[in-house]
Amino acid sequence: MHQMLEHFLNRALDVMSSGSPPNPLLHEIALALQAELPDCIVGINVLDKPGRTFRHSIFPSLPDEFARSLEGNVINGKRGSCGLGVLTGKLVNVPDVANDERFSDEWKEIFAQYGLASLISIPALTLDGEAHGSVAVIHPKAAPLQLEQIEFLRPFAVLCAKICAYSRTRETTQFLMGELEHRIRNLYFTVGGLANLTIKRYPNPSDFRRVFGERLTMMHRAHSLAFSERATGLFQLINEILAPYSKENEISISGPKIILSPDSACAFALAINELGTNASKYGSLSKVGGVLEIRWSILPKGELDTDSVFRLCWMESEGPAVQEPSRQGYGTLMIGGTLRNAFDGSAVLTFDPAGLICDISAPFSPKLGIEGSSD
Repeated sequence: MHQMLEHFLNRALDVMSSGSPPNPLLHEIALALQAELPDCIVGINVLDKPGRTFRHSIFPSLPDEFARSLEGNVINGKRGSCGLGVLTGKLVNVPDVANDERFSDEWKEIFAQYGLASLISIPALTLDGEAHGSVAVIHPKAAPLQLEQIEFLRPFAVLCAKICAYSRTRETTQFLMGELEHRIRNLYFTVGGLANLTIKRYPNPSDFRRVFGERLTMMHRAHSLAFSERATGLFQLINEILAPYSKENEISISGPKIILSPDSACAFALAINELGTNASKYGSLSKVGGVLEIRWSILPKGELDTDSVFRLCWMESEGPAVQEPSRQGYGTLMIGGTLRNAFDGSAVLTFDPAGLICDISAPFSPKLGIEGSSD
């Protein structure tokens, strides 16, 4: 047993040090354990990162459909022994699946479909007691596992816990790398579009350098807000971006507390900065005593809506008379595109002579944020 355990421990170190996928190794371990337990079927389950479902189920001697039926189900301790073992951190013995009142009819039907009668489930726990998966041994009803066989399995359950923990961390890393690639790609597109739109409006090299630099600085500020370690609240974000204009102007910001998602924080930062910049050049923030009111609300969903509706209104007054531009400029294009890409938002600009009005609306979904306090 010790030689076998050492062999797989070294194999696990090789897999982890090379960053290789762990499932083939878990497959090998299941087959090796099965060879030591006559007439038994061994399987290994790996939790997903939140620990709510089995992300992978590996039963080499059963059809793939059996393993797939165990994956993705929320673990509540009422469906099967593997989930119950994970929740309690204790071995679960099921001598007679068909008549065990602890578990669901669905779970019993799955076992009956494949002619399976009895099993034990050993949670795969690391030394700190955290469950990362489970080891299941399905055995004949007339041949329950003996104590020495269970003791033989326990160190392998610990080894599997370490491999499962690696699997969960590896999948998280892969997800984060994919997300990073997505964000970098979007950043390149945004900077390219920013340069193209700016040079059309400011063809003079010195003007282009100045305006493009300001907008890049704004993008950096937006990303800093979006990716700060603290959650970003909508009020906090707007208040910080418009702070430079608050001394000479009357700025009112109000609405329910909303914690923004990273994408929506970035989008709002870009949009609010653009609106503020334009207001400081041509609108109510361009003269002392100008007034800007920003308010938002969350409207209950209607019969045909899947989400509640977020509405934000930007209203300028007490500034120069507003004239509608002859063409759609950078601000309109950027605001609309950014909000749409981030959280399916839309923006409507109204060039009222008394002051610019910008109405932003979107489904109030997790893509935008959640209600709560940012403190």
